[in-house]
Amino acid sequence: MSILSVGYFFATAGFLGITVIQILKLKLGPLMKLTAGLIIGIISLTQIIFWQSWLIPFNQASIMATTGAIILGSGWWWWKNIRQMKIKFNRLAVSQWSFWLAGWIFLWGFIWQYMLTLETDGLYAGWVNIWGDWAAHLSYTTSFAFGQNFPVQMPILIGAKFSYPFLADFLSAILIKLGSDLLPAMLFPSVILSTLLVAVITKLGSEINKNFRAGKLTALLFLFNGGFGWWWWIKDIQVNGLSRVMQNLPREYTHLEKLFNIEWINIITSQVIPQRGFLLGFPAAVLIYFFLWKYWQNKQSRNLLAAGIIISLLPLVHAHSVAIAGAVGATLAAIELVQNRFKASVIKNWFWFAGPLLIIGLPQLLYFFSDSVTNSTFIKWFPGWLATSRGDNFGWFWLKNLGLMAILPLVGLIPADKKFRLFSLPFWLILAAANLWLFQPWEWDNTKFFVHWYLIACVLAGGTLAKMPKIITIILLTITIWAGGLDVLRLTQYPYRKIRFWTNEQLQLADWVKQNTAPGDNFLTADNHDHWLPTLTGRKTLLGFRGWLWTYGINYRRQEQATQTIFQGLPAAREKIKEFSLDYAVIGPMEQTANQDWFEENFPLVYQLGPTRIYHLYP
Repeated sequence: MSILSVGYFFATAGFLGITVIQILKLKLGPLMKLTAGLIIGIISLTQIIFWQSWLIPFNQASIMATTGAIILGSGWWWWKNIRQMKIKFNRLAVSQWSFWLAGWIFLWGFIWQYMLTLETDGLYAGWVNIWGDWAAHLSYTTSFAFGQNFPVQMPILIGAKFSYPFLADFLSAILIKLGSDLLPAMLFPSVILSTLLVAVITKLGSEINKNFRAGKLTALLFLFNGGFGWWWWIKDIQVNGLSRVMQNLPREYTHLEKLFNIEWINIITSQVIPQRGFLLGFPAAVLIYFFLWKYWQNKQSRNLLAAGIIISLLPLVHAHSVAIAGAVGATLAAIELVQNRFKASVIKNWFWFAGPLLIIGLPQLLYFFSDSVTNSTFIKWFPGWLATSRGDNFGWFWLKNLGLMAILPLVGLIPADKKFRLFSLPFWLILAAANLWLFQPWEWDNTKFFVHWYLIACVLAGGTLAKMPKIITIILLTITIWAGGLDVLRLTQYPYRKIRFWTNEQLQLADWVKQNTAPGDNFLTADNHDHWLPTLTGRKTLLGFRGWLWTYGINYRRQEQATQTIFQGLPAAREKIKEFSLDYAVIGPMEQTANQDWFEENFPLVYQLGPTRIYHLYP
């Protein structure tokens, strides 16, 4: 049932997306039409189901009705227009793309199969960043799938808006409602989206460089990014021997924070795998850049409309992609307006990009994120990023972090024509800005800005390498991606990387809660990031992991004080229970600061398993 539900959803999404492309009369080849159609369709269909769930119940029947209507509507459009279409089919191109993507599908399937694994003694994460980040994503997914999170609020902070782009998690909730189990609903979309990421990056590199080989090199350089951290791999081999080191790679060679101040962590291990918003949103951002480039070449406004529609759908998917793609579009618009002395026709063209964002995207941003930032903004002057803040030389910092990618893009920029140089300018400005200002509470999160510059840098480097003799290309590519490749290999070493998420006892506790409490019930728990209650049951908790809330820029002080008051059993505890409409309290090994005697004396015990007790909190 899991495979059928996943297949049904993505087939419907692809059908919808390709129909939109045909309606907009976008000139794309069959493979790019499929790639773009899936990206647009997945986000659009998820958005449609999300917004309708504010009005009608979020369940299998409503989803089937909506998808059925979309299939019928799209089918009717095709029936009316199919005779007017001319489909060109290039067998050689299809063959090249098929072999290229087949290898990636195999790699992604091999990686993702171990990211969440049920073993005899519990549920395991296959990577430390899955253990760290996916507890949040599971909480958000289950809040829709098993909880009643409409109207939407933050599942790990009762009383707060859901000020985090959650649509990738809502997608998995849709699959669960269609009949999928939790683990397949999280993992299958990841394989599909990872493959789409490769496809759209390859196409962008191919389109700009007019060379399929350059497109493949662009994808390899981007996804296996790494600097000169492989030098420490050589030192590890000298100490422990090649066989022992390769069997269990002892460190991340793109993340040598204390040893070498290398912080440009491999994109697969740090963003593709753990960050579900990135996995859905960044392919869409690349697609926006693709259509912006098409417009930059042919000045057809339909390409700007396509880019505008996509960016307008992203606020609930990936906030960074909205901000950065919007900034890229605005800069390109300014360049063209200045070049053409603010001609009315140019202004009209760029309205097709800005219009959808203002009409569709801006209301989403204002509703969900208007009060997510605390009173003191976290944007601040931070020149040199992690170089100067740690006493490192700026040039040396970036050379060892980027490796040859500090040089190859510049080499590619020299022979580039004026049109591409101007197109790439916004991305170089992003690089400069992220080296001067801190845009996130957590310093490392500026990488979410750097990654957009790095995409265009890889396009330039891919074009440079593609023009070189094959043996030179292989040597330079190997040096450039070796550290990143080692980290991806390390990611696949499941027996050495796995971390237990939850024990069988905790899984059993979660099952009891789902079966014996109402989906909309509110709980008091500890704020451990991997607490079983919010992650597995979808029930909202008064205060979840504060580390996430801090990075989101959300003020959680009121809920923090209430949690402390109730756990300690202070005189105002009952008032706080009533204020936040709390129904149950979990007192277990994670709730070490709780006054258990107070709970025992004042509230009925409704369930106990091992050391964990669940109390019903009467108002």
